[in-house]
Amino acid sequence: MFEDWYLSELISKKIRDIWKLTDYYLLRLIHDILKKTEIDLFLKNPITINDIIEKKGYSQNVFSSLKWMFDRLVLDGYLQINDDKYSLTSKVMEYELDEIKNKSYKEAPDSIAAFNMLKLMADNYPDYLAGKKTGVDIIFSPENINITNEYYSNNLFYNVHNIAGAKILNYDMEGRNNPTVIEIGGGLGGGTKQFLLQRLAENKKIDNFKYYFTDIANKMLRNTRKDLLLITPNLSAFDFKKLDFNISLKEQDFPENSADIIWGVNAAHVAYDLKVSLTQLYKTLKPGGSLIISETVRPIGNTMIQQEFILNTLQDYWKVKLDDIRPRYGFMDWKFWINALEKIGFSKVETIPDMEKLEKIYDNCYVTIIRGIK
Repeated sequence: MFEDWYLSELISKKIRDIWKLTDYYLLRLIHDILKKTEIDLFLKNPITINDIIEKKGYSQNVFSSLKWMFDRLVLDGYLQINDDKYSLTSKVMEYELDEIKNKSYKEAPDSIAAFNMLKLMADNYPDYLAGKKTGVDIIFSPENINITNEYYSNNLFYNVHNIAGAKILNYDMEGRNNPTVIEIGGGLGGGTKQFLLQRLAENKKIDNFKYYFTDIANKMLRNTRKDLLLITPNLSAFDFKKLDFNISLKEQDFPENSADIIWGVNAAHVAYDLKVSLTQLYKTLKPGGSLIISETVRPIGNTMIQQEFILNTLQDYWKVKLDDIRPRYGFMDWKFWINALEKIGFSKVETIPDMEKLEKIYDNCYVTIIRGIK
């Protein structure tokens, strides 16, 4: 029932058009990183990533980042690969950063947060690769935090995760009486703000439920509470608690069979052991309770997602346990999510909207909601 809304309002034509420009922008940034680090000189002849790491004196921790950048250039024909050895092709990089960014700003001012974040990462990638900075240093440093906040809270492309997740959360809450809601990995509170804004816009009550905003970092709890107070002074339904969903929720004062809904925006995929975390969430839900996860998923049109350029710098993104629940690190195909929830024991597992239908219409459906019932 949400398919028309998804393509007409959520992933609108404006988003679909500007998304292509961000891809071009990213390709140029990667090209420039390789030039600044002089990695491009090694690529004149076939070479493996490990050989580059050794020659440059890099840590093995940057392997995933290098591989992602190389594979992204292979996808558009700027590099070629043979037996794990990469080399430059004759294709010339013609994209210009300022030209792309200016065009995007003219057509969609709210897309600039994405360009600013990509540029921030690219400017710091040489230091990251050399081991002088970590992803956390870049993304969450005081001098960069405004760019990060804008990216996750006021970004045309990322906002869709918050909007979609909040819409399905509100939809699910309609049939419940004073439900208890737990948001996991709330981060900068983008999903929570959308949830609250949607209820206010639709004149729905904001005190007929119990809402736990959780994150592993106390700073996120404080900042989100402060931001929500700018939306409404009535936060009587909200509680802000530290929570690590990698370990027992019961031991963190969230009893089993206590929540009607558990939800999160791009949070579940960073669990170290996804099987353990999903099992913990399952136990915490009441019978009939819903797990709702708004996730970036790998679209069939381009399985390499821009966000990974950023997230590969964070060990929590790629240093995870792989098994039958999670066959690969990072963002997963939506079908893998269905399989994961079903194996844990959830019933009526579905994507909202129906990705089977959507992918036949548009091949870059990069966000979906996965819902399972206990």
